Amino acid sequence: MGIIGRFKDIMASNIHAIFNREDKHPEQTVEKYLGQLRRDLGQVKAETDAYKMQYDRAQRAVDENEDEIAKLERYLERAKQAKSTSDARQFERKIEKAKEEGLVLQQKLAQAKDDMNKLSAMNEKLGGDIATLEARLAEIKGTLNAASQQEQWNKMAKKAGAANPDEMFDQMAEKANYALDRANAMAELEAGPNAEADRELESLTAKYDDIPDNTDVADSTSAPADFQNIDPEPSFPNPEGDTEQLFGPGPGF
Repeated sequence: MGIIGRFKDIMASNIHAIFNREDKHPEQTVEKYLGQLRRDLGQVKAETDAYKMQYDRAQRAVDENEDEIAKLERYLERAKQAKSTSDARQFERKIEKAKEEGLVLQQKLAQAKDDMNKLSAMNEKLGGDIATLEARLAEIKGTLNAASQQEQWNKMAKKAGAANPDEMFDQMAEKANYALDRANAMAELEAGPNAEADRELESLTAKYDDIPDNTDVADSTSAPADFQNIDPEPSFPNPEGDTEQLFGPGPGF
């Protein structure tokens, strides 16, 4: 049976019906149904070329028949103008026969056109069903993978002695934090007692790293270069000494 003979079954099929079944392996059911739909679509595409050729032949036959009738009618008019009754009757009989053949050709063309419309409808229906099932199949596989992953987490949690995967992750995080704290403590011990002092010095000097040295300000601990050349404080004359020097020693000396 050709694909056209299955037109009603294909168009009446409901892909959603397969999801109502209680199946332990729904993905296998969907994949099997998808395989059938893909084969049907392949047959539609393969037979479309053959039916298209039939349609083109039927259309050419109709066009040729109409051209033949038009030609015979022109000759009929010429025979009538020539007042040739016998020739006119012959053209009339040929025209009548051509028109009868034309009716048959029109029916074949209509059938070929109907077949093409059916093929187009099946192509659209099958293509849409395949796209829908592929999306649903991906969804089903995703759900199954998630369920399988959850089962693995549950087994790991049970093996680790946790009530659920969340508790297992909490335990893992707690162990990781403990390991980090221990590593930091070991690093501080290896740094030695001067590590804290070194950090304080680094923090203190960091505040002044960006300040340039001021070379114009003299060192307050050093004396000016000319200070040594300053005269010592002048001495004033001793009144008593000066009197003795001028008048000599007094009486009794």
